[in-house]
Amino acid sequence: MMLTRNSRLICQSVRLLTKRQFSSPAPVFDAEMAAVYSKMANQHKHPAGPWPIMVDEVLKVAKAGDKIVDVASGMGEPALTIAKALPDATVFSTDFSEDMVAKAGVAAADVPNMTASWMDAQDMKDFEDSSVDIVTCCYGYMFPEDKVKALQETRRILKDGGVLVATTWDNVDILKISRDIMTEVIGEAPPPPPLNPMSLSEPGLFESLIVEAGFDKSKITQTTSSYPFDLGNERDFQFKVGTLLLRDKLDELDGWDVAEKAFWDNIDKYSEIDENGNRVMPSNTFRMTIVKK
Repeated sequence: MMLTRNSRLICQSVRLLTKRQFSSPAPVFDAEMAAVYSKMANQHKHPAGPWPIMVDEVLKVAKAGDKIVDVASGMGEPALTIAKALPDATVFSTDFSEDMVAKAGVAAADVPNMTASWMDAQDMKDFEDSSVDIVTCCYGYMFPEDKVKALQETRRILKDGGVLVATTWDNVDILKISRDIMTEVIGEAPPPPPLNPMSLSEPGLFESLIVEAGFDKSKITQTTSSYPFDLGNERDFQFKVGTLLLRDKLDELDGWDVAEKAFWDNIDKYSEIDENGNRVMPSNTFRMTIVKK
């Protein structure tokens, strides 16, 4: 079932930063906030982050001429890095948000073997059965309404012997500080978000859905990795990061003063100051799942 346009916008904000904690539509950022957003999204490039680790796994199994589909690619990663590393492969960057697809297309303007296109992970009708060698998905399977259907579609398009490389969140502290802030602003804990980045964090859950989708449990391997979110050393920037997903809601509730106090009252629980004087949130943990069809 197609999501509304507002839901698409929610997906793109959550997916790239954590890659909206609350259920109002995602914010439209001005230039300043867009810069904050972009800087935080790029944290996924950290050596222990998902993009380089996923690319390494793809390079281990890729062959010349492979067809690779990146699901929920956002602005084009890790598809873009994969396409550059494998110039003989054909790489498709796909996403449910038209805005993100447009951005990915711009990013890939000089990468001839990458194509950016709109696609619903629950209905990948543009790809024939058993036509794809590798599927990648960074922080995407948490969001489809029918997660098993999305995984069934992934299995359908993979060739026999094809490989899925996917990442899901186990822990991301930016959501915890957002929840602390909104608890103070509204006077009670906010409800779980309808599009939840942590929806697959329960141990064993994603694996069970993969098996339900028809994959062989014996061909699933999982590892975890943690990487930091560097908030820099400017207090104003740190606060903007901590409230990035809450901006519209705080405007609506006139809650900025309460939010700022709540941020500084709680941020030390989730961060530390490094040797360069930067505030770092160190405990962002993802699970990488590799499945062979």
